[in-house]
Amino acid sequence: MRRLLFLVLLLIQAPWALAATTGGLESGAGQYQYQDPATGHAVTVYYYKPNAYSAQTPIVFVLHGLRRNAAEYRDSWADYAEQNNLMVLAPLFERDPYRGAAGYNLGNVFHPTTSLEARGRAKPERLNARPQWAFTLVERLFSDFEANREANNNPRYYLYGHGAGAQFAHRFALFMPEARVEQIIVANSGWYTMPDASIEWPYGTGGVSIVDDALLKSFYAQHMLLLSGGADTATTNTVMRQNRYTNAQGKNRLVRAQNYYAVGQANAAAMNTPFHWQKWTVPGVGHSDDQMAPFAARYIATMAAN
Repeated sequence: MRRLLFLVLLLIQAPWALAATTGGLESGAGQYQYQDPATGHAVTVYYYKPNAYSAQTPIVFVLHGLRRNAAEYRDSWADYAEQNNLMVLAPLFERDPYRGAAGYNLGNVFHPTTSLEARGRAKPERLNARPQWAFTLVERLFSDFEANREANNNPRYYLYGHGAGAQFAHRFALFMPEARVEQIIVANSGWYTMPDASIEWPYGTGGVSIVDDALLKSFYAQHMLLLSGGADTATTNTVMRQNRYTNAQGKNRLVRAQNYYAVGQANAAAMNTPFHWQKWTVPGVGHSDDQMAPFAARYIATMAAN
């Protein structure tokens, strides 16, 4: 009798178990958990799946800001994802294992041992193993999405970051030349890691042993859009980092983006290597993801259609 009951329960549960392994996220806003084998931590991924989703729908990773508010960033993209038929994935980079600015904004490339290093204000001595980098998590989440969450035929994805997420995004472009990313959109970054070996990390690439000419050539060839708000010019009452290194990049976010582009363009020309960056300014927009998101969504949809 007990064996019969067990078999009946197994048959009842089998369709549910099969559905769980073959994927199929509900349309609209939702979330799921990814158990990351590299760190041993569960990663919450907030998503928005448009009603017109198909295997051809572009996948967009949306990187949250300083407050690690991934759900809010997902919500800010919801209407535009629906209008432009984009699959939005907004992973939450928890403070454990991605502690401080070093863990998130700077990609967890280095292993900080002091408070100053954890805040991203000094260069740690030791590099983390690549699977520990915050950057490499994006690649694992992309593989997991296509294998376990939804059928999708796109071999590449789009990456969008605003504020602290923009800092993550432009450093991702440097350290992840092999990533399956189609376009990287860097929106309103507060400051940059300049491709300049005479300036020590994190403000430049000085002292970073893995940055060589081959990596820099791949970096300049990345399809990266520096997206700036024309009104993002505040210098007071802002979390934008201001010290002698960042102020040398420019007085505000708009000027810093322009200078970063100019340095990249000049360096690529000096190395006689392809340069695929772009810089655009959205008039009247301040330091606001809500105002940047509709432009970025339309841009991605247009690029994906071509």
